[in-house]
Amino acid sequence: MIVGYYTSTSFMDVFIETIQSIKHEVELHVFIEISNESKKTTIVNVESINDANLIETPENILGIDVWKMYKPYFEGVASVQFVVFKSKKCLSINTIYNAYLVGKYLKRFNIDIIHFDTISLRSIGLYSYLKKIKMIIALHDPVPHAGEYNWREDIPGMLYYNKTKAFIFYSNYSSIQFKEYFQKIKNPSYIIRLQYYSFIKNIKNFTKEKSYLLFFGRLSYYKGIDILLDAIPIVLKSYPNEQFKLIGEPVFNYKINKDIIAKYKNNIHLEERHIKIEELAGLIKNSKFIICPYREATQSGVVMTSFAAGKSIVAMNVGSFSEYINNNYNGLLSEPTAESLATKIMEGLENDKYKELEINITKENQENIKIRNREVLMKAYSTCVKEFNN
Repeated sequence: MIVGYYTSTSFMDVFIETIQSIKHEVELHVFIEISNESKKTTIVNVESINDANLIETPENILGIDVWKMYKPYFEGVASVQFVVFKSKKCLSINTIYNAYLVGKYLKRFNIDIIHFDTISLRSIGLYSYLKKIKMIIALHDPVPHAGEYNWREDIPGMLYYNKTKAFIFYSNYSSIQFKEYFQKIKNPSYIIRLQYYSFIKNIKNFTKEKSYLLFFGRLSYYKGIDILLDAIPIVLKSYPNEQFKLIGEPVFNYKINKDIIAKYKNNIHLEERHIKIEELAGLIKNSKFIICPYREATQSGVVMTSFAAGKSIVAMNVGSFSEYINNNYNGLLSEPTAESLATKIMEGLENDKYKELEINITKENQENIKIRNREVLMKAYSTCVKEFNN
């Protein structure tokens, strides 16, 4: 079976783990979409794509030295290509035409099934190619997060959701959410589990510093930074010397109310910027534990990155978090209030409980998850091809 796996640099940390389950089971061709908006992500840091061709090699996009860090993940993969979109507009004549050219390029691989790891707006230019091929779509966020809706993102779904043979989700919660929101779509769905984002283990050189509690990742309304800021003063009443670091890049014009930060400027350190993976590794390793005060969660790269680095999580018990965070085992789950979050943070600090939780993280058998994901994905592919041929 020949599978085309079409994804984006935005999901690089996810899919390099996912393909480990299938790269020896099928002839796998990986196509990684990169644009100016996605050239700097959690584990990708490309300065410019202006001189790149529409289809490029990993060496030319990432650089030879950087590609060496990624290459082991792709051993056994038939081919890896970057698909380069230079236009800043996701929807334009130029973008649609370039995607059409990508579709013509894909034909040469004689793909049996194409697996989209979230289907992007730029994919509408692939329509003439996709209408003739079997397709599976994996969805990270079936419904836009609060504060992040963009009507343009509905277009790929309108074009392809009814055409796809099956959907892949990364949590039971996401599957249920999708079925509630898209009640008319009855296509089969399959659930696989995220694996630890092990790429961060490649970063070993970082400066040691005094430990702190860490929030990292995109700064957005649904991430609940405001709830965390309301919880911090409660924590400081019992732990007045505790330090909090909040570091990430604002998205969707999100603005943080900085009144509490100003009041507790000796305890709260905020940096609104993109974090390179080299720095992120040190930030996580130097932390006591990670805080995820999210209002909602379909899945979380923050959790899987933190687990890969051996750090426990204090999170709200919302969305899919309970599917990945086992309360009092590898993390702590709070009710969705500032008071409850503060209580759980203090529980993690008391007698260094967070260190006990870290021990359990290393016990997690990722190989079993990889095997289970392989079974699910191969069943989805086989069923899809069989139904198409019938």
